[in-house]
Amino acid sequence: MVDYTPYAEALFELAQDSKQEIAWMSELKQVAQVITSVSELSQILAHPSIPRVKKKEIIQTAFESELDTTVFRFLLVLNEHNELSHLDKISDAYEACYRKRHRIEIVKVTSASKLDEDQLSRLKEMLEKKLNKTLELEVQVDPSLIAGIKVQASDLVMDNTLVAKINAMKEAINR
Repeated sequence: MVDYTPYAEALFELAQDSKQEIAWMSELKQVAQVITSVSELSQILAHPSIPRVKKKEIIQTAFESELDTTVFRFLLVLNEHNELSHLDKISDAYEACYRKRHRIEIVKVTSASKLDEDQLSRLKEMLEKKLNKTLELEVQVDPSLIAGIKVQASDLVMDNTLVAKINAMKEAINR
């Protein structure tokens, strides 16, 4: 598996210096989305027999006037290294750099029923204190949990669901 982090880190360092971290992340995501959603474009950029010069012309026509100059030049560098077709992965790696630098973590919250905004706000506040990070919650509803919530972060798993409690009771009985 190819690691696209070095490309992302290079652009991220420039973005930090220019104070454009979020703007450039947005531009990368938009270009990656265009490339992946237009199948002809993604096929052309990935095809090894299409010359880089032709790909460069396509990139210039499609994106030059729409992007920050540095982001556009970054696309040209990716093209020179035959990596432009992997912009979605590079964009994800850039976002990971941003999250790491700003101590932002995505936490998955699965609940048996829909949580209201107040419940989510209190949960987020409690978890941010516990983990000492800024969090973004990805919330899902799974009625099969019966009751309660399950929280999954990189450093923490809390399973306070009725299903988990029933399973723990079964294990205790079987010992």
